[in-house]
Amino acid sequence: MAIMQTVLGLDTGSHALKAVELRQTLRGLEGVQMRTHERAAGQTTLAEEIQHFLRLYPFSSDRICSAIPEDRISARRLDFPFRDHKKLSQAVPFELEEAVPFEIDEIVMDWQLVGGDRNHGVVITAIAQPRDVAQALNDLSEGGCVPRILEAEGLALANLSAVFDLPQTCILADIGHRRTTFCSLAGGQPIAAHSIPMAGKTITEAIAQSENVDLQAAERIKCEHGVFGDDTHGPCPEAVEAIDRIARELVRCLGALEPGQGQASVEVILLGGGAHLQGLDEYLAEQAGVSVRLLSAPEDSEKAALVAGCDPVLFGPAIALALRATPKATTHLNFRQGEFAYRSNYEWLRNPELRIPAILAGLCILLAIASGIASGRLEAMRAEKLERQLSATYAGLFPGEAIPSRPLTALGGAVASARERADFLGLYAGNLSALDLLTLLSDQIPPDLNVRFSEINIDRKVIRIKVSAENYEAQDRLENVLKAESVFAGADVTGSAKRLKNGSVTFGLSIPLEIAGEDS
Repeated sequence: MAIMQTVLGLDTGSHALKAVELRQTLRGLEGVQMRTHERAAGQTTLAEEIQHFLRLYPFSSDRICSAIPEDRISARRLDFPFRDHKKLSQAVPFELEEAVPFEIDEIVMDWQLVGGDRNHGVVITAIAQPRDVAQALNDLSEGGCVPRILEAEGLALANLSAVFDLPQTCILADIGHRRTTFCSLAGGQPIAAHSIPMAGKTITEAIAQSENVDLQAAERIKCEHGVFGDDTHGPCPEAVEAIDRIARELVRCLGALEPGQGQASVEVILLGGGAHLQGLDEYLAEQAGVSVRLLSAPEDSEKAALVAGCDPVLFGPAIALALRATPKATTHLNFRQGEFAYRSNYEWLRNPELRIPAILAGLCILLAIASGIASGRLEAMRAEKLERQLSATYAGLFPGEAIPSRPLTALGGAVASARERADFLGLYAGNLSALDLLTLLSDQIPPDLNVRFSEINIDRKVIRIKVSAENYEAQDRLENVLKAESVFAGADVTGSAKRLKNGSVTFGLSIPLEIAGEDS
């Protein structure tokens, strides 16, 4: 994910459109805006409503997440005696093919691992008809809102656990306008989801029938007095009966939980516009026998700031969809696969806000190219100057010879050839051969200096001689006589002299052959 990225969760409810825009930064998530727009009943299409909504508010379209209505989806829970992802990807379609009355290639399916242990995997799957996926994408695309993620409406509610304080085991009940959607969580993971066609509109119609008024007046009565009666209005039995159907479905959801998850540890969280009905939470708690409360702002200050200024109950589904497009997502289902896979749209490159950064980037590229060309020219000039210097050096060392195209290589070859000749001829300091050195040694020693060389060792750097003389005076005299010759200027007696039984002395003589300032 980019360092800064804006995500948009779009809830296309039947009564109103709701959008939540969040920004992902290095420090975490931050809220950008949360908007709602009531739909004109039966007068315009969903695509037209979305277009109007986007014109009213400047939403970002970097990463959009929406959902297919839960009544168009089938969610199933599957158990496997393994949890290896590769094995599950092969086994899940096979299991579904036996459980649904369609061929596996005639449905759009996605799944995710939600529980189990080392040798056991629990998978939740979501199945939709291709026509329903196509219809949802068509409405959103025509409205100018192309989603990268198309979730399952009910299961997506589990993403609220990333921000809100939800118990590990709970049931989220989204009471909307036309339907109520249930999502069961266990261990913080979604394990079941479904919807029933019973919600706020059903309650309003029941009041209208009971009071013999139109729907607008019935809606006003519902919002101002509720359905359970107050000081001015008595209860509405028809509306309470509709709520009882929601309560019975809630009890069914509780009964479907694992045996180890007793009802005493389960909490029901209400959200959606219909959840604001007066006394609804208390009535459902009494009917279901569990704790029931409205979705409330999180206690953590940083998370609370994310949803500050909005009604969490009303915007809960849209917040869940926005969170689905962030790294905090709990669910990972997406119907955008196969023929419906998301394909990047590069129209954003035409955004006027990108012109200045694009111009600056272009200038940087041009400067980099110019810098590279200039550096290349400078290096070429340095190389040409060095070639001229080497050519002049070669001409000085080998006058009369043609200067080769690569004088440095030719000089290296000449040096190597000279070394080979020196090795062959045995040349030492001053280009003297070993015979020359011995002759020079013999010439330097006067006839009256009675010395004898018993061992002579000559190498590139030094001559080592083992000498026998009559006395110690001959030792000092020999050293002084040799130093008079420049080649033997470094002559030095090594070690201490030893006197033999016959009265003579022996000592070592070392004569360095290196001449100062000259490479041996």
